[in-house]
Parts: sequence; structure tokens; C-alpha cells
Amino acid sequence: MTLKRFSLFLLSSLFVAICCLLASIYYFFYLPGIKAEILDQQQQEFNLLHSALSLSKNSLTTLCYDYAVWDELVEFVKNPTDEFVQSNMPDNAFEAANIDAVLLTDINNQLVWDFQHESLLNSRQSLVNLITQGDTALVKILPTSAEIALQKVSSRSGYLVLDGQLIYFSNTTILPSAAVGEIVGSLTMFRLLDSALIKDISQLSLIDFSLQPTTKTTNTSDDFFSFQQIETISPSHTWLIGNKFDDEVVLVTLNHKKVSLPRLDWLSVMLLMIAAVLIISLSLMMLSKWLISPLIQFNQNINDSSNDGLMSKMRSNHFIDEMDSISNSFNQLLQKFNAQQNYLETLTVQDALTGITNRRGLEAFAKDIVLRWHTEQKGFSTMMIDVDHFKAFNDQYGHLEGDNALVAVAKSLAEQVSTYEAIVSRYGGEEFCIIFSECDPNIIRPIAEKICRAIEQLHMPNKIGNRQWVTVSIGVLVVNGEATHATQYSFSDVLQQADEQLYLAKQAGRNTVKLQCFAQ
Repeated sequence: MTLKRFSLFLLSSLFVAICCLLASIYYFFYLPGIKAEILDQQQQEFNLLHSALSLSKNSLTTLCYDYAVWDELVEFVKNPTDEFVQSNMPDNAFEAANIDAVLLTDINNQLVWDFQHESLLNSRQSLVNLITQGDTALVKILPTSAEIALQKVSSRSGYLVLDGQLIYFSNTTILPSAAVGEIVGSLTMFRLLDSALIKDISQLSLIDFSLQPTTKTTNTSDDFFSFQQIETISPSHTWLIGNKFDDEVVLVTLNHKKVSLPRLDWLSVMLLMIAAVLIISLSLMMLSKWLISPLIQFNQNINDSSNDGLMSKMRSNHFIDEMDSISNSFNQLLQKFNAQQNYLETLTVQDALTGITNRRGLEAFAKDIVLRWHTEQKGFSTMMIDVDHFKAFNDQYGHLEGDNALVAVAKSLAEQVSTYEAIVSRYGGEEFCIIFSECDPNIIRPIAEKICRAIEQLHMPNKIGNRQWVTVSIGVLVVNGEATHATQYSFSDVLQQADEQLYLAKQAGRNTVKLQCFAQ
């Protein structure tokens, strides 16, 4: 592909890609996200309304229970008196609690006493008939015979629709204050969900809803108190609340705050198109520079290699065939060169037998450690480790087994210090050296003793004297970071003192640790 064709193809593809990207973002990400958010908010509004109505009904149930489970009310049902009503059940007390009707019935469902607020005067007879003559199995207002036989307090609550009005009801059996005993009747309270209560619920739940009388035959909405999952966005949703004994229902209408998806704004579309044109224009101005940048990088890599001997890979998979061929050839050559260089560098710092750092690598690491000691006053510790009676081991088991033993010791040393900032090296023959960045004797000594135990627990036979296994002796030198005149000392001075501690460990019977702080 020529550069001219490539340029035209790039610009055309860029423009199409931007248009497709914007359209995809709008239709596949933005709109679905907004729809899900609106549906979730409308669902939350329904849940709030459902909870608000339920809480309002629950408060009525609590009040009804407080009146019904009462010794004095039990006596009143048995012997009704005007004095009890005037003293304990005045009309203004029920009006203050927003109670619109109270019906007190005996065990035979006969009305003993009632209270009716003017808001429910027209429905009084309907309520009395419902209580005294209604089918309790269907309406489930009064207690059943089985509930009465238990001689324990029981309650029932729900919703009624009478004369186009939604009414809460709560019924509780009347029995002594202990909540057990002879049931003498039941108390039923009613609360009308009027405009004032609707306003209070709306202010409490921060939602807008209304009630309207209707009939089941003229509306197909779902029941409000069954689980409702809103699946479509609408300015409002409607549900029914009705009776189980007739077709009279009320329509609950919930008016939502967010009601529609945002429409496509052509001004925004034009601005996006202008932005796309600007991007393409900028791309056109920079195209020539982008085309020759791989060649510039290739030339820079070669020039840099003459200064520091390091070269970076060229980016591959170019759209231009010639550049792709050049970069692949260069990267293959560079890969072979780096592999060979890494191999040579590994040979210079890695012990061929054990695979751990050799003496040259140790000296390179020690150089940095000593520099930190001199310039930053950071201490360190050095362990000189010697395999006990190794010559006797070689004489008894052969040099091949001796090599295997050195490999096992090196591996164990590396495992013991793997969690510390340290380097393990083979210093020569059967001698090993470990440098730690830690300089606290209380930390270093347990590490050294743990190494001794770990080597002995390898259970490599070496029966000399009273010993059965291969062991090691360790000389430790702890270099305090605050040592005076530290710059006068080199790493060889540190190794010399660590060697002296190793000698003392061997003199002490081997398989032991000798530790000393750096002596100035």
C-alpha cells in the first residue's frame, strides 16, 4: 500500500469510526443506562408509596391493640355504662388520633358501642352490617371461632372500599391486659384515607399519588398490594385496591418525577460533528510526521547503541508493509543480541554448580551495600558459612556426591533467606556468604541458628566423630550503620572479621554460630 492511498484510507476510516463510535455510545450505552435509571427511580417511588401506606395502617393496628387488651374494656363489654365511655372513650380522643370509626362488638358479634366521625356517617350502616352480618371468612375482620378458642390476643387488619372511599381497618380481640384469658368480644377501628391523610403521606414519602373510585369491570390494572415490578417508563402508573366481597375498588395513581427518555439534541449532534471535523483536520496536519516517526525511532535506536550499548525494540505490525518488514528484521536481530548478552552476563555472576550468585556477583552487591553504609549510614550483616568436614565427605562419598551436597546446601540457604532482603552466594569451594540489609543482632542471630538447623535436617550422611549429618559453621558480623569513620573500611575488612567469627565457630566444635559487631 502506497503512502498516498494509506493517507486517504486513514482519514476516511477515522471519520467513519468517530461517527460509529458516537452513535454506538448514544444508542447502546447512554440511552439504556438512562432508561434503567428512570425505571429504577419509578420502582423506588412505588416501593415508597407501598411502604407509606403499610406504615399508616400499622399505626392503626397498634392503637387498636392498646384499647382492646384492657381490663376495663372487658368489664365495659360485660356491663356497658355511659360513665366509662365519657371517661375513657371520648370522641375528641379518637378524632385527635385520626380515627374515623370505632365498633365494639361482643362475642356474638352484636354491636355494643360505636363511634362515627362525620367523614364516615354515610357509611355507618355499611360498616355495622359488615361487622355484624358479613361473612367473616371472606372479609376476615372479626376473629374466627378457632381464634377465640385460643383465649389469646389476635389481630386482623386490611383495607376496605366503601362508597368509593379507601378505609383502613384493624380488629383486635378484647381480653384482659395480660393478653390471655376470656375473650369477650372484639374492637374494630377504621381510618379513612382522605385528602388530608393523602397529603400527609405524600409529604412524608416525597411522592405524588391520588385515589379515585372505579370498578373492576372498567379497569384492568393490577392489584396494588401484590408485588409490582415496573417494566415500562410512563408519566404515571395505576393499580387497584378493592374488596373481596364486591366489585367496588379505588384506583391508585402514582405520578412519577422522571417520565421520559431524553430526545436527541440536534445541536449537540452538530457540535459533535464539528469536533470530529476538527479532529480529522488535526490528523491531516500530523499525518506526515506520524508516517516518518518509525524511521526516526529506528535511526535513534542505532545512534543510542553507539553511546551506551543498549537498543530498544521497534514497534511491529505496521500498516505500511515496508516499515513492518524493517521493524521485524531489526527486532529479531536485537532479540538474538540481547539473549546472547544476557547469557554472557549470567555466566559472570552465577555459580555454574549451584545456580546461586558467585563471588563476582557478591562483590557487585557488596559494593552497593558498602556505599549505602558510607553515604547513608545504613548498616548490614555478613555471614560466612562453611560446610563442616567437607573434605572427609568427599573422601568417603566421592566428588559427585560432594557436588550434590553443595547444591542442596545452596538451595536450603536460598530458601531460608527468601523472605529477607539478602543475597546468597558461593564464595568458593564449600564456603558460602550471605549479606543482609538487616543490622539488628537480635534478628540476625536467630536466622543464622535456623540455617544451621535447616542444613542438619537435610540428613545428608557424614559420620565423623559423634556426628551423623552434614552440618555448617557460621561466622556473623553485624555492621552498625552509625559506625564512626566508616569510610575508612572496605568490604574486605568486613569479610576478614566475619572469617574470624567462622574460625571461632569451628574452634567451638562446628555446627554453631559465632556473632560479633563490627570492631573499629
